[in-house]
Amino acid sequence: MIKIEHLKVRFGQVDVLKDINIDIGKGEVIALIGPSGTGKSTFLRCLNFLIKPTQGKITIDGFTIDAKTASKKDIYKIRQKTAMVFQNYNLLKNKTAFQNIMEPMITVQKKSKKEAEEIALDLIKKVGLLEKKMHIQERCQVVSSKE
Repeated sequence: MIKIEHLKVRFGQVDVLKDINIDIGKGEVIALIGPSGTGKSTFLRCLNFLIKPTQGKITIDGFTIDAKTASKKDIYKIRQKTAMVFQNYNLLKNKTAFQNIMEPMITVQKKSKKEAEEIALDLIKKVGLLEKKMHIQERCQVVSSKE
């Protein structure tokens, strides 16, 4: 479950997001669509505090964080409940594609290597890329250089 209440982001004198409210139930799928520059990426970055909102509350899986009072501990906790794939392919160049999927689960979510491998394998199967799971380092560099 994700609940956003009165989310606002302001850069200088410009309000980029104004009073965003949304309630996404378990299993519900949504899409953010709109022209470039309308705040889609800013909104997504706010969910895990890659951009700190100016105000508002974000609740993910029962944990609520208030933008005005968020501590480093709170931000760390909300990040444990989120993941993000960057549109410019921010991959770790010294790791295979499979290792890039596993890394955040091990370092941020503190999952065991075995558990991370099982989850990563399941995810790769779901998107039809099982045969490419162990691509060599050069492949990751080619993908990440398309920025």
